[in-house]
Amino acid sequence: MSKLARIIAALATMLVLGATEPVAAQGVTLDFPSWQAEEPGFAEWWKGLISEYEARHPGVKVKLYSIPFANYVNQLTVRFAGQNPPDIVHLPSRNFASFASQQWLEPIDDLLMTSDIASKWSKMQTEMSWNGKTYGVLLLPYGNLLYYNEKLLQDAGAKVPTTPAEWLDAMARTTNRDKGQFGLVTTTAEHPNMFIDAATWVLGEKQDWLKGNKYNFTDPGVVAAMDQFRKSLTYAPPGTNSASARQLFIDGKAAFLRDGPWVWATLQKAKPETRPLLKMAQLPFPVITGGASNSLHIPARLEAQRKKLVWEFIALAASPAWQEKYVQLTGSPAGRIGVIGPEQAKKNLHLSAITLAAEKAENLFPMQPALRENYNEFATLFSRAVVRMQSSLQPTDAILANLQKELTAAIPLP
Repeated sequence: MSKLARIIAALATMLVLGATEPVAAQGVTLDFPSWQAEEPGFAEWWKGLISEYEARHPGVKVKLYSIPFANYVNQLTVRFAGQNPPDIVHLPSRNFASFASQQWLEPIDDLLMTSDIASKWSKMQTEMSWNGKTYGVLLLPYGNLLYYNEKLLQDAGAKVPTTPAEWLDAMARTTNRDKGQFGLVTTTAEHPNMFIDAATWVLGEKQDWLKGNKYNFTDPGVVAAMDQFRKSLTYAPPGTNSASARQLFIDGKAAFLRDGPWVWATLQKAKPETRPLLKMAQLPFPVITGGASNSLHIPARLEAQRKKLVWEFIALAASPAWQEKYVQLTGSPAGRIGVIGPEQAKKNLHLSAITLAAEKAENLFPMQPALRENYNEFATLFSRAVVRMQSSLQPTDAILANLQKELTAAIPLP
C-alpha cells in the first residue's frame, strides 16, 4: 500500500470512529442566565447539577448568572430579537408560548424519543407544546399553597381557614397596621403576578374568566370572586412585590402568604425564633390552582455541537437522581413523577403537602393560543385593573367591564 493510500485509509478510519465517538468539546462555555441563580434551594441545585455536568464534559463550562425576575423576560426577549440568545434557555413557563410563536426555540420531539421523559413526566408537560411540536422540558409543575404564621393566628383567636370566608375573617383578625402587622402579604404593586393572585380566588371558586372562546369578566360569579379578592388586598401592605411580600412573611410581619412550593426553601432565612412559627397548608378553596412554573429549552438554530451539549444538560437535569435532589433541595415538586415515595413523604410532611397540591392543581393560566402568545400583555392589562381596584372606589363590576373591553381590543379571541 502506498504512503498516500495509508494516509487516506487512516483518515477514513478516523472519520468512521468520529461518527460513533464524538470528540470531547474543548473550550466551550454555555451561557445560562436564570432568575434562580441566587435563590435558596434552587441555587444549590443548579450549582450541583452544573458541577456534575462539567465533570462529565471536560472542556465545557456552564456560565450561570442571575437576572432579577422583574426584568428577566424583557431582557431575554431583547436578546432573542437581537439574535443573541443564551445557550441554555430557562423560561417562566407562562411566557413560553410568546417565545415559541416567534420560532425562537428548537423543537425537541426527536430528542425526547431518546429519553423516558414523555412517559415519566407530569401531565403539565403538555404545556410545552406549540402548534403540534414540543419545545421544552417542564421543571416544576405546582399547586399553590397557603403559608401562615401560627402564633399570629393564635394571638388573634383565628384558625387555619378551610373556606374563603374564613380566610377573609382570619385576615381581618390578624391585621394591626399600627404595629406593622398584616393579615396578608401579596403583590400590591403593578405586576403580572397579580393575575395569579386573583386566579386563586376566581378559579378557586369554580369560576372562569373565559366562556368558550369569549371573555367572561362581567359574569356575576367572576365579579363576586373578584370582590373577595379585592377585599383581601385591604389587609395587605401597598406597593409590595413578590420578593418583599415573602420577606415580610419571613420576618413575622404577616399572618398569610399565598405562594408556590418554592417558598419553603426560602423560609430557612427566617430568624431562629420565627422559623418554627411558619407553617404550610392547602388553600381554602374548592379548586386548588397551579400550573407550570418554569422550563428548560434550546434556542433555535443553535450550532450542532452546542445543541448536543445543551440537550445533554437538560437530560441530566431530568434524570431520576437530579429530579429527586430537586425536590429535596427546593421543597418543590419535580417534573418527573414518583421521585418521592410514600415513606419519604411521611418523614417530610412539607413534601407530602406540596405533592398533594401539585397532584390536585388545576392550571390557572389561560390556554387559548392568543392569550398564551400574548400572556405578558394580557397580565399587564389585568394588573392595571387590579391597581384601579386598590386606588379607586369604582365598583368591581365596572372595572372588570372596562378590562374586558380593553382585552377585546388588544387581544381579540377568534
